[in-house]
Order: sequence, then C-alpha cells, then structure tokens
Amino acid sequence: MIDVTLDNKNLAAALTQLAKAANVGLGPIIKEEARYLTQLFIKFTPPKTRAQGRKAIEVDLQKAVGLLDQNSFARAREEVRLPMRELIRRRDNVTLQAAMREMDGNQWIVKDFTPQDHVSKRNRYGRVRRKSYVMTTDKMVYRRYLRDVQSRVGWAASGWIPAAKATGARYKKFSDRFGSASGYVNYWFGPANAKPPYLTATHKNVKIPNYQDKINAAFASRTDTTLRKVKRLLAGKAVNLGFTRVQGAAPVTAPSNP
Repeated sequence: MIDVTLDNKNLAAALTQLAKAANVGLGPIIKEEARYLTQLFIKFTPPKTRAQGRKAIEVDLQKAVGLLDQNSFARAREEVRLPMRELIRRRDNVTLQAAMREMDGNQWIVKDFTPQDHVSKRNRYGRVRRKSYVMTTDKMVYRRYLRDVQSRVGWAASGWIPAAKATGARYKKFSDRFGSASGYVNYWFGPANAKPPYLTATHKNVKIPNYQDKINAAFASRTDTTLRKVKRLLAGKAVNLGFTRVQGAAPVTAPSNP
C-alpha cells in the first residue's frame, strides 16, 4: 500500500511563474490547477460506477470460493443434478466433496465459509487472479460477507473527495460516505498577504497497481502545460487560466537608432 500526496515542488514553481507572468494572484491559480488534477486522479481511480465495483468484488469472491446452492449443476443430467442439490440442501460437505472429486478428478474442497477463504487468495492489490477449487454450501454467511465487502466500494476514490470539495472538482458521489478516513486536505488560497497560498492533499493506503506512476505522470504533464502557458504570455499571446482568460504582455522590442 502507498500514500499519495497532491503536492509537487516542480509544479508549484511553474504555477508561481505563471501567476507572475499573468499578473494574477497565486491562490486562484493553485486552486484551479488542484481542481483539474483532482478530477484527473478521480477519473482514473476505479471503479467508474458503484455497480462496476460491486460486480468486480463478486467475481473475485467467486474465484476464491464458489457457492453451491439450488442453482448449481444446472447443466448436469437430472439423475446427477437432483441428488447433488439434495446434498447441498442438507449441507453434507463431506459427501459433496467426495462426489465432486469423483465426477472430474479435481481436488475439490467443500467447507463452511470463512472470510479467510477470500482474503488468503488476494494479491497485494486486493484482487483474486486465479480460480480455486474451494466451494461452500454456507449461503447465508457467504452472502452476508459479500454485502459487507461490497459496501466498501468507492474507498479508493473517496481519498480525493476532501480535495475535490476544497477546489470545486467533480467527484464520484457514491464515494462520499467514508468521510476523511481515506484522505485529507490542507489548503489556503488567499489572501496572499496573510500567508503564501498552497494546497496539500494526501490519499492513504492505495492498492491500485502503478497508481504512483500515474500521479507522477500527471504532475509532469501539468508542469509542462503550465510552462507553455508562461511562454505564451511572455510572447504576448492570450492564455486561458480556467477561471479567467488573460492577455500576454506586449513583447519588448529594442529601441531604434535615431
């Protein structure tokens, strides 16, 4: 797990140059840039929707431990399907396990469900990549556990919500129920005569693969974009700052000889 911080010295220096070139306050520029970056980070933080996240968790759980219920063995012949469903109804795990192993030769395990059956199969990113041969007839406990894990959908995106609310960025509404448990923000946008404007946002315990690389790439891209805006302003060209459009200073020309 990693902690990600929305605070970058290179970008901060570029924004300071931009504020001077545009002759506007640094606070509004920092707020606008933080708003854009926050929206970008939220956009590439899965899931896109709550339904998508809930489905991903269900699929992962099914890979870790399958559920045997009265819908199981639907494609089997009746003389196989009915006895197997009766064993499931009785939760006769021992007989079920022996019968399933005899059917296809795989080393099936049929047992009472525990959360460890799922957690132990997760990789360091919290995902289950390989299907196991563990099954359970413990439907009620299984379903209760699934609902509990699904209730945490949106945790990753929620880490940016404090920054989103501070800057006016759009965010995923289904994530706005974890409070500040997964992230926090400190900021000051002005007036500048009180103290220098700044924003620092921290997102805690991220498990998403290559997440830090995406954050770093976003900072590098926005730093380049900001420096290009500075060059445009110094060249006398107009620049859109997001909250306002400013015209660049007239280029300085050398005086002509009398």
